[in-house]
Amino acid sequence: MNITEVKSPQPMSSVGFQVLITISFVIGIVGNSIALVILSANHPTAKRRNKKHVLMLRWLAVNDLTAAIGMLVFTNVNRYKILPKYWTCTALVLLRGFGLGSGTVALIMALERWFALTRPFVYQKLVTYDVLKRTLCCLWLGALLLTYAPLLGFGLYYDPDKEVCLRYKVAEILKDRLYAWLYFAIVCISIAFCNVAVVLELSKIRSQNRILIRRISRSLIVNRTGNSRHQQTPEEVAFAKLMAYISVIFCLCWGPQIITVPISQLGYTSVASKIFSNIADMFMGFYFTLDPFVYVLLRYIEKGNLGLNCCFLKRRKSTSSIPTTTTTGGGESSKWSTQETSGLYLE
Repeated sequence: MNITEVKSPQPMSSVGFQVLITISFVIGIVGNSIALVILSANHPTAKRRNKKHVLMLRWLAVNDLTAAIGMLVFTNVNRYKILPKYWTCTALVLLRGFGLGSGTVALIMALERWFALTRPFVYQKLVTYDVLKRTLCCLWLGALLLTYAPLLGFGLYYDPDKEVCLRYKVAEILKDRLYAWLYFAIVCISIAFCNVAVVLELSKIRSQNRILIRRISRSLIVNRTGNSRHQQTPEEVAFAKLMAYISVIFCLCWGPQIITVPISQLGYTSVASKIFSNIADMFMGFYFTLDPFVYVLLRYIEKGNLGLNCCFLKRRKSTSSIPTTTTTGGGESSKWSTQETSGLYLE
């Protein structure tokens, strides 16, 4: 008697989840592609940009674009079972490296912002373009090495007996559990902690009515009594807003993913924990989608410069009055001059 196996249709909730994730990845691909166009050397604003920030933003956009394309292809390949299960699990680990790589770039940006906020003079002296490039490259390669460790035997990713993909969070063997907690510690302490520290520093500066300094500003007013005050420029206001957006969104999107590690390791296998794990994965997908909008496109959207013709963006300038002090025979006299400042983060 011949028995034909009939696959049961997927529940609507699963189909809706897949559609939502697919749309998220497509938006991420489009957004990161536009961000790379804006960050390209041939763009009209290329000469006015901060080289260090463009380096990090390009690295982040390429990383996220690769991850979004890879995950979009992976979800469809896995759905139709085109590849053998082992190679599917291996591809998933390879793509996961770009996820942690994105977090590494966010870590570097958080450290760069922290130095710019708290140690502006040290920042000017030590955080050069070459130093930033070497640091970014080393930490990114380190993140890939950590992510690909399961392929070398340290960490869980595949069960050869059942031929199924397994997540590193559900490890039971000692060495695999050590890897899960190591991954948790690095992501939680180094990446998330640095972004939380930036948010706290912003709150402290705002509560003390201090001024954010990204670089040594020329708008420092020195009067005859020796007192000094700093004129807040549009550039510093825009930079403060951008840092708040970046740090808060990063913590919101990565926070659930970080929490799933101890939940899995402590043995919580309830329906609620599985739902929370799916929500955490969804938030990670949203993070790759939000990255280009938060880091690059937001500055242009807020200024109304991002239209259909995104390659011909206009730069809105603002002027701030800056006094210059000159010394004459009768003493000091002050005169006011104007200096153009930009509210764009990339410039």
